[in-house]
Amino acid sequence: MTSMDTRRFVKSTWSGGNGGNCVEWAITSTGVYVRDSKDRDGAELCFTHAEWDDLADSAASAAPHSSVSVAVDGVHMTGNGGELFFTHSEWAAFVAGARAEECRPALGAAQ
Repeated sequence: MTSMDTRRFVKSTWSGGNGGNCVEWAITSTGVYVRDSKDRDGAELCFTHAEWDDLADSAASAAPHSSVSVAVDGVHMTGNGGELFFTHSEWAAFVAGARAEECRPALGAAQ
């Protein structure tokens, strides 16, 4: 990672003000990195900007996506770097942010 690509992770404004667990993402010049705030030192997924836009669009419209698997126990997200697991409430906060277009590069970079 270069100094031009410093990762500043953000989360949906629907995640709550209590520092709750959630999907966090960092939009950089080289791609979008995703992690779970419950395990900030754990797996970190990387998506191209186009892949991330597609994933966020799918989440916002409740459409299936090849990187996302919704199960009874929660939501599994896979990508370059492994797999992450989110509870249904954590995923719902991310979906609300995606619907509000908080996941877009211009908005994400400004946060």
